[in-house]
Amino acid sequence: MERIEFVPHYDTILKSGMYEYYASEGKNPLPFALAELIDNALSATSQNSSVRFIQLKMLFDDTQGKPAIAVIDNGKGMTSRQLNNWAVFRLSKFTRQDNIESDHSGYVCPPTVPRSLNSDISYFGVGGKQAVFYIGHCVRMISKSANSQDVHELVLSKEDFEKKEKNNEPIYSGHIKKRKPADSSNVNCDERFLHNLIMEEKDKESFTAVVITGMHLEHVQYLKNCVPRWTRELKHIYHYYIHGPKGNRTNLPMEEENTFNNVDIEISVFEKGKTPKIVNLREIKEDMQTLYINTAADSFEFKAQVEGNGIVEGIIRYHPFLYDKETYPEDLKNEGVKQDDGDDEEDEDKCYTREKGAIFECFWNGRLIPYTTVADFEWCAFPKKGSLTPIECYNRISGVLFTNDKFQVTTTKLTFVDLEVKLKDKNTIFTRIVNGKEQRMNIDKEFVSWLKYCNEKHDKQIKFTKCEGIVIRTDPFCKRKYPWAKYLAIEWDGKIYEAGQLVRSMKRTPVYGKIQHFYLYGNYDGDVYAVGGDVQIALEPQAFYDEMKTIPICKLDRTVSEAEVKKHIEEDMAKLPDSLSLTWPKGDELLPNETKRAGFIIGDLNVKILNRKGEPMQKLPVPSRAGQKKLLVELQIILHSPSGNREIISHISQHARKWHYWFRKIENIVTPGTYTLNLQVLLNDENNTDTYAGRSLPSKKFTFHVIGGKPQMFSIGRLDSPFRIGHPFSIPLDVKDEFGNTTQLTEDIVPVLEV
Repeated sequence: MERIEFVPHYDTILKSGMYEYYASEGKNPLPFALAELIDNALSATSQNSSVRFIQLKMLFDDTQGKPAIAVIDNGKGMTSRQLNNWAVFRLSKFTRQDNIESDHSGYVCPPTVPRSLNSDISYFGVGGKQAVFYIGHCVRMISKSANSQDVHELVLSKEDFEKKEKNNEPIYSGHIKKRKPADSSNVNCDERFLHNLIMEEKDKESFTAVVITGMHLEHVQYLKNCVPRWTRELKHIYHYYIHGPKGNRTNLPMEEENTFNNVDIEISVFEKGKTPKIVNLREIKEDMQTLYINTAADSFEFKAQVEGNGIVEGIIRYHPFLYDKETYPEDLKNEGVKQDDGDDEEDEDKCYTREKGAIFECFWNGRLIPYTTVADFEWCAFPKKGSLTPIECYNRISGVLFTNDKFQVTTTKLTFVDLEVKLKDKNTIFTRIVNGKEQRMNIDKEFVSWLKYCNEKHDKQIKFTKCEGIVIRTDPFCKRKYPWAKYLAIEWDGKIYEAGQLVRSMKRTPVYGKIQHFYLYGNYDGDVYAVGGDVQIALEPQAFYDEMKTIPICKLDRTVSEAEVKKHIEEDMAKLPDSLSLTWPKGDELLPNETKRAGFIIGDLNVKILNRKGEPMQKLPVPSRAGQKKLLVELQIILHSPSGNREIISHISQHARKWHYWFRKIENIVTPGTYTLNLQVLLNDENNTDTYAGRSLPSKKFTFHVIGGKPQMFSIGRLDSPFRIGHPFSIPLDVKDEFGNTTQLTEDIVPVLEV
């Protein structure tokens, strides 16, 4: 048997952060690596009774040596044993031993505090080393504890690892150096900046400084050129550690603000020939949490109890529409990468909403986990069916989730491992928080009610114009009858709606119509911004409805154009009766202006009522609530005579499934003269009216003429005397048809006189 040793390659440490810190959604991960060092500093200063002062110094003045970053805190510092523990890769605070120099008495879970702001965020024994070797190739740890007279230093570097490997020396070994505070006698030329840092140790009881050198060039350029961006990211991460559980609100009571006023994180950037840039994270007002908090008009707080002692505190904020724009803050993460398209003036007036992105940002033990968001929960998601509030109200909410340490995060604290899965487990219990107390109630209804309240109370979305005074509402479904201000126009979402305009409602079965006026509850006498109100609509086509309908303004469909509404109305109009189609199935057709002999036959007549599409119909296509309105067809034949018009035939036909409207043949027209055959569509009502909603129903008229029939008899008229022999004379014949009507001889009849 052969005994072997296998020791991890030193790249395990040097490249530990290379693939752990990655860009996502346009975010540079470097600020998140810096945050890992701030996490350690917050943990180290958690027991401070005075200010917890954390400094990030960007040392880019090449007259003082090579580029470096120093993260300095005034925390409890580390003994040599604790410094040794820090160097051990993945030695978390849960597994560190306490039997050497009594440096650790074992991990004790901190007490529960609001938003889990317990500073218990230096966790795994790996994050700090991943961060420093992601940023550079060398780290110098400098620390002094309060009960030590010496400063301890430990250096880990790529160069040192490579040298040990070359000389076959143990890779994971080194020396912790001891020196007196403010003693910089051993500083080399490339690290001249250390003289000033070490001199600052003179008056410090305890501290830790993490100094990173051998920085990657792209990191140096980013930290120099994008100070506003990465400092804003850091402020976003530690927003609640800096400002407390309620965040950066200017109206907090002084004593509540002072509770968290002792965390001071200062950034300074030093470059050759330039005035140092010094930024305190507390002074940054553009981080997203500050923007969310200060643009919110109301909030909905809740708590989620997850199996396994997992607790999540949540808050949803409402960002109202005010006057002419949305107040939901623009996400600034892409600032600096937009192309200059010359549209700056338009950009200034842009409105932002959440659209359909995630609602919740997620914080773990009080600090942001930047790459994890939770889209929504079932009770606050976009409604699948109708909503009590306009759908855009769901785009006006932002949210934050604060978890305790019962949820797992990755070693770089970029993402949660299991948060959303646990939160959306069926056993998770959600409760609403009201005045700091849990309320066991239906959170679905509570949220919808709160959102409706926010819309009605805080949104100033619609501008009402052209006021016509105060009126009393008389429509039966209006509970509040008075006072209502009556307006002729509104401006909403950049669009103007006014009386006479065609609109459509948002319903499963939408209604179409023409605006009559708008109502706004309250005493108003001029233009005003508000939300809510009703609109009275004359339903279209009027031929279908002939009625008014009042609906909430929020139910107007703003996605449809007036041209689309007009097209739909015209399509409905095409369903109305438009014309008549006539056929004579058995012959004996009557043509317009035709001349017929007395006693002629008008054959069986088949009539169809057609709409504009050419489709046969038997009733009006009106809504079912209006009742069925069946159609009839009336046939009239009228004789026009010098003494006046006389109706000689009148029949009304009802619809039959097989032959539509049918009139039997007509054989009794025997009087010569001019006639009109009139076909008229009627409503099957008490009066058989020929109009509907002010429109005439279809009709068709034939004019035809009747002359005498075939000759059947004659009589001799009076002869004019005297008669002379040899002179011709006329014998008048009065030729008549079978009905006694005077008629003319036909060509095939030749009179013969025989003596």
